[in-house]
Amino acid sequence: MKSYLISGLVDKYRIKISLFAISPNHAIKVFQQKYPKAEDIYVIQNLFKRG
Repeated sequence: MKSYLISGLVDKYRIKISLFAISPNHAIKVFQQKYPKAEDIYVIQNLFKRG
């Protein structure tokens, strides 16, 4: 499991939450289950972070 920072629009507000998931796709699905009305969902990944 890895931590992913997911961003999405919920009721015209940008929400960013950190989720534990197996893959980025799985993290987006978990976000959609938590916020069914969310749109424009994407993963914010720190590419330069080690570990």
